[in-house]
Amino acid sequence: MSFEINLIAVDQQRPIHLNSGNRVLLHNEIEHDEVNRYAEIWPFFSNTKGILYSLVEEVNEEYYSSFTLCDSDFQDSISEKAVPIWISKEAKENLTPFIIKDDLYEEIMNVIKYVLECSPHKRILFQTRYQGGDSEIILGIIKFNKFKELLEQKQVLFNVCYIIESD
Repeated sequence: MSFEINLIAVDQQRPIHLNSGNRVLLHNEIEHDEVNRYAEIWPFFSNTKGILYSLVEEVNEEYYSSFTLCDSDFQDSISEKAVPIWISKEAKENLTPFIIKDDLYEEIMNVIKYVLECSPHKRILFQTRYQGGDSEIILGIIKFNKFKELLEQKQVLFNVCYIIESD
């Protein structure tokens, strides 16, 4: 299984970059061929204007992945309050908690906040996905600190897009 951690900096025109020396890398769709939009699977997310980024780690000199950055608990049943009632039962089966690896939590949160603060409207789309669960689910606007709180409570889910705004 593979994981993705994707961000779109809404209406951003030119890609931003991180300082070197980070374990977490910020690849953008302009400079990195492996960063792709999935217009058929995620039309709202994919058609949003801005720069798409993927958070990855170098696995070897030619391969980058998000798999080493995060995990999920596939046995954990998600809280009913974490998922709107309008989401189908089939779609719910592919919603599992997004868990950042402990040793990378601060670094990943700093990268997300950096992209958010560099976004022209202080707004990003945040989407994690794994293979399967090809139903586009977009949850409304939440503030960054609320997003962090939900993440700590294992209420941020794979295969869901969150619209995050600066506090």
